[in-house]
Amino acid sequence: MLTNQDIDPTKDSSQKPFVLWRPFISAWRWMVPASVAERDRQSPLARWIGISIVVAISTTLLLLAVIYARPLKNSYKNMRAESMVNEARQMAENGQMVNAVMKAQEAVQKAPDSIAAIRLNFEYFTYMRRDTALYFYDRLDELGALTPTDEQLHVRTLLNLGRQADAAEALQKIMKNQPSSEALMKLAEDVWGTREQNKALLGVLSSYSEDHPEDREGALRLAKVQMNSGNPVEAGKGMEMLWKLADQDDALSLEALEFINSLPSHTPADLDHLITRLKSHPKGDDRHYVVALKHEVQRTPSRKKEIVMEATIKYRDKKRDELLPFIRWLIEEGEALQVMSILPEEEALKHRGLLENYLNALTILKRFTDVERILEDKTVATILDATTLSMFRAHLAYVLKKPAEELRTKLIAAKNSAQVNGRYPSLLRIAQYAEDRGHYDIAEDAYRLTIQAARRASAPPRIERQAYTGLIKACEANRDTESLLQATSDAATRWPDDTSYLDRHLYVTLLAGRNVEYSLIQSQKLLQQQPKDNMRKLNVALAQFRLQDIQQAVSYLQFMDLNLLTEGQRAVFAGIASRAGFIDEAAGVVKAISPQATMLPEESRFLQRVLSAK
Repeated sequence: MLTNQDIDPTKDSSQKPFVLWRPFISAWRWMVPASVAERDRQSPLARWIGISIVVAISTTLLLLAVIYARPLKNSYKNMRAESMVNEARQMAENGQMVNAVMKAQEAVQKAPDSIAAIRLNFEYFTYMRRDTALYFYDRLDELGALTPTDEQLHVRTLLNLGRQADAAEALQKIMKNQPSSEALMKLAEDVWGTREQNKALLGVLSSYSEDHPEDREGALRLAKVQMNSGNPVEAGKGMEMLWKLADQDDALSLEALEFINSLPSHTPADLDHLITRLKSHPKGDDRHYVVALKHEVQRTPSRKKEIVMEATIKYRDKKRDELLPFIRWLIEEGEALQVMSILPEEEALKHRGLLENYLNALTILKRFTDVERILEDKTVATILDATTLSMFRAHLAYVLKKPAEELRTKLIAAKNSAQVNGRYPSLLRIAQYAEDRGHYDIAEDAYRLTIQAARRASAPPRIERQAYTGLIKACEANRDTESLLQATSDAATRWPDDTSYLDRHLYVTLLAGRNVEYSLIQSQKLLQQQPKDNMRKLNVALAQFRLQDIQQAVSYLQFMDLNLLTEGQRAVFAGIASRAGFIDEAAGVVKAISPQATMLPEESRFLQRVLSAK
């Protein structure tokens, strides 16, 4: 009776819930009684079912939390990372590149698997020419998120890192899988445009140009590749297209004209045409006019004085920035008196570029007292930067034949100033200046600083290449085997496609007697590629010599052109030959070696062994 009666005094029996809700409400009240009376009437089965349902729901919620907590957290992190990516791109658009790079790195730290953050870092490190970009490219590949744009940017990364062969191989794969586009053709020009390349590339560019006749930039790319193809027929077509483009009056035609100017040689007709266009092109400026003057002097050297005088009249009333290219050209031509005639000292003291060339003109005229007076003028320090000022003082010390220690002190001051400012062009010039004047230790240090500054500034790879080449020469001049080993190793690592660095590194490694077995294997591989290469023959012979296989070493010395070897390498050649019993032949080789020849200590020891065996 009590179990089925509704005795709730507070319930209004006239108000009933909506008919569709009634089964749910009844079920709920069956499991969770609304009053003490209902709880007393609840059966044990209902209680156990209610408890079971509550436990099941709680367990399910707990499991869902465990399963989806990490994805939800990652999703939140990805949202935050994407927000940071947007902030970084906005910073970059506003010119705040440093902040943009830092924000991009923060984004990838916040969400390591965020594709947007990884892609942004890939882009930034590519444009900064850092090998870190390859890591982010690999991450995109692992996540299966690579796009055609990413693949093209990967080629750009390899190109920026100096890995030309890898870039060409990657581009070949892309061109097989992606349709031709303007961006892809531009990339092909950058990878292959300066090299003699296969017919396939020309075919691709030609097909693209035929399909897009309105694309004048594509036509210019094709013409450039044709000019560098090494094929006279293609070069003729390229030249025809270049002139067709250059005879117009827009910015692209000026670019075509500049490329024609960059060619190593010109026919007389082309040179005349080039001079006319450089002088008359509406988009050209004074730099182009001065280039035309250079070509005029080259074309008719007998008219040089007349050409200079006519141009002097033209530039007599020009303003400072317009005058600068002409003044530079006059200095290059050794026309220092003409510089004095059109550039008053008071005007030169108001413009950095003009002042530098004015000082150069005074130096050419040997007016060293005036140079010294101007350099000591306090106002000059506000016009010329500290590095340039130090270099002029160093050069003045050199031309006045001051004591070597004074020149060294001023060169070191210039080097330190350029290092503080992080100016790799100045560091490179200082290194070359010191090398030309025999201060190889300063040159070696300046070349190393140039490499570091160029990397920090993401400079073009050619700057690093010039610095490495100079560094190797300076280490050789300093007779420093350890420094030379490090320099050649770094260069070979930086440019794995340039085997000249590897050849040199293997030679120095074998001279020092290190890693002989490994170096022998590498040297043999390189010799197989070019069996007639004299240095590679010498490397293999030196490796066999180090392994005490004298007979095998001598076999590699045959049919070598000693004129193509340095004096130090000839000393090594003679040392190996002498050890094998060819005393007279070795003596004949060392006889032609100058006693003042610069050699590494190890090369000198080979020479002394031959001399002592005579």
